[in-house]
Amino acid sequence: MQMNEKQALGLIEEMISKAKSDINESGQYFLLWGWLVFIAAICNYYLLVYTSYEYHSLPWMILMPLGGIVTGIMGYREKKKSPKVRSYVDEALKYVGRAFAISMFLVCFFMPAGEQFKAMYPTIMILYAMWLFICGGMLKFKPLMWGAALNWIMAAAGYIFASTETHLILIAVAVLGGYIIPGYLLKRRFNKDVQGA
Repeated sequence: MQMNEKQALGLIEEMISKAKSDINESGQYFLLWGWLVFIAAICNYYLLVYTSYEYHSLPWMILMPLGGIVTGIMGYREKKKSPKVRSYVDEALKYVGRAFAISMFLVCFFMPAGEQFKAMYPTIMILYAMWLFICGGMLKFKPLMWGAALNWIMAAAGYIFASTETHLILIAVAVLGGYIIPGYLLKRRFNKDVQGA
């Protein structure tokens, strides 16, 4: 059976629509990590500025491993539910996500102490920006790309204003505008697409 031009175009549109629904990000990971980093930064800032507590970075040590565990569980459950066939965008995002996670690990655990340590938070914001920009482009979602721009701006400000207190506020603002707000917008778009399906 041969397809005519109209049927072929219909099939192509159907395939594009299916691919779009397959890569439709629900925003759950952006929300999870956005809130964890936001809370850790604000708690760290509070402990550093308003208390004499020696372990002011404790919120990071608790929340980041917890986030890793929750992310692993979410990913495992998602993998069990998802279809065996993955789109090119799904595959690309998987590898970009892994590269981001490895880079983040290296920055967080091997950044030298002393003067160079002052570059850690701005460097993290640059990594956030790259991740957000790539995801925003692949998902065709401008708020993530605007969040990337905000993270680049906050990183530049972090290199200029080198105090840890300032960096904690900058990273809180960066994840609020780069992860949390776009995460809720993605969630809304996802729910709208699911209801429309």
